[in-house]
Amino acid sequence: MNALNPAAGYKPLDFGNGQVTGSIDQDGRLIALNTYHAEYGYATLTTASPFPESARYQPDVVRAYRAGLAALQGFGPRFIQPITQRRAFLLENAIPHLEFSLADGSKVSVSTFAVGNGAIQWWRAEGESPIVHWQGQLMLQRCAYTQLTEGGPLPMPALTMEATASEGILVIHNPILGQAVAIAGLPMASWSQQSTKPLMVDMTGPLHTLVFAWGTTPEQACAHAQQLAQTAPNLFLEQLLVEWRTRWHDLPPSLLLRRALAYGLMLCVPVDAGICILTDHMLLPLSWNRDAYYMAKALLLRATPEALEIVRRHLIWLFEIAERHNGLWGRAYLANGHIKDRGFQLDQQLFPLLELTEYVAFTDDQVTWQRLYEHIAPIIEALIARKATHAWLFPTDETPADDPIALPYHFSSHVLAWHTLRKLAEVGMAQFTPLVEGLRAAIDGYFIAEHDGTRLYAYAADGQGRYHFYHDANDMPLALAPNWGMVTTDDAVWRATVAFAFSERNKGGTYDGRLGSVHTPAPWPLGDIQALVVAETIGDAHKAQEARQHLAQAAQWDGALPEAYHAESFEVVSRHWFLWPNAALACLDLEKQP
Repeated sequence: MNALNPAAGYKPLDFGNGQVTGSIDQDGRLIALNTYHAEYGYATLTTASPFPESARYQPDVVRAYRAGLAALQGFGPRFIQPITQRRAFLLENAIPHLEFSLADGSKVSVSTFAVGNGAIQWWRAEGESPIVHWQGQLMLQRCAYTQLTEGGPLPMPALTMEATASEGILVIHNPILGQAVAIAGLPMASWSQQSTKPLMVDMTGPLHTLVFAWGTTPEQACAHAQQLAQTAPNLFLEQLLVEWRTRWHDLPPSLLLRRALAYGLMLCVPVDAGICILTDHMLLPLSWNRDAYYMAKALLLRATPEALEIVRRHLIWLFEIAERHNGLWGRAYLANGHIKDRGFQLDQQLFPLLELTEYVAFTDDQVTWQRLYEHIAPIIEALIARKATHAWLFPTDETPADDPIALPYHFSSHVLAWHTLRKLAEVGMAQFTPLVEGLRAAIDGYFIAEHDGTRLYAYAADGQGRYHFYHDANDMPLALAPNWGMVTTDDAVWRATVAFAFSERNKGGTYDGRLGSVHTPAPWPLGDIQALVVAETIGDAHKAQEARQHLAQAAQWDGALPEAYHAESFEVVSRHWFLWPNAALACLDLEKQP
């Protein structure tokens, strides 16, 4: 077991089990512990200060706040003796384990993991437990949902916390939120406090294992914490290590691949009979159909009973729990299935249909197919109602980057529509064959145009002769078009479009020869993944190796790929936490597994 290298790009280490997620700082202290909330989507016990609600539409403030979450100081022990050495590990690529050497020569370690609807921090010392200062700021509230392209702020519940301590258990209750967290193991006498600001906790006592437990009432949280504290932490840990070791059976020891699966499983939130797949747990614990599709596809390719059941339940969440407005999915969702942003994006309507067809084709699960079949035709009919009158063109209000679009018809979404409808026809819905043919004709008839003397697929068009030439790291279907059978690998227009995409002619989309986005101007790992797809498709081993090298350099010390990185230093520019790029890379690598 090798120690993680902070020089590779430090970020807080994450843990979770679907019911709860969390992260710890470099000294093992808790910076967040989150759980599902039936009304608000996701709740958090965090050391972060509240996001200023007046700044919801100020991207610079949002970026600064989100970057600050990766540098948070957590709640937990502060040693009297200075820490002289830190070593960090991910046990079985999933469970944070930290080891510290102190100035007096003593050694301390902590393993942090989720159990049920709670978490355990198993602190231990060689020899006598040292006396430490238990310190930190704590706030119990709904997650902040800080978006660069805010689709409509959700009113934040008033921050009202009631904290009580008795017999070594601190209980923090937010009655307006309807949630409580109990923390067992602190050296606390009887104590109580009410606050409308984050609580400051400061006490002194011996190093001790901490147990955190969620509940809807203080009594429920306290009882849950007491129950968890009755089992020795090493027994929980040993069981979890076996579970993760089993999940890695037959998988190569790729840190980026295992990060995708480990983090993805942490973000699979049970919601009644369904499962919501979040895009991250710290910055935007919301669900985008697009991001979730790639995680579901990776799980489908992994093909273990656990993975297939998650995909089945995710489909239940998509089709039966997630709201649809006027018959169509929204831009982004709370975990409970309520629409967070109503912006219409064409590709968000297609990924659930594609996921369903791929699941049914792989598993032949006719029970789920028959259960969800009735949803398909109304969704297609709702899309057709938006169709252009003169061609098989479908407008979208936003790009897959959640940005406004210059012209109404978006190329890569039409490629995805063609591929999805073709897959529906293949699983027995032959009535969509004319749509497949119409879309294919429209793609060549309305998106191909001359740009700087070369015929390209335009990024967007108006169907009347106006074109926008650009390509974005979010637009994977262009790279996948030959794999999907829309074009051959030697198609002149496709090759010219790809060459344009990775050239400096792609204004706002290319940075030092690497693909990014105007959404966050910098290279994106998703762009490197597109470069990898294209290189492997055309057989360019050098370009494929270069793309993988960029991905390895962009990855942080735990294998997490960010949204965007600095072209020279590879430091994170945006989003230390982001499920999609690791999941998309996992899809490519798992397809190659025997």
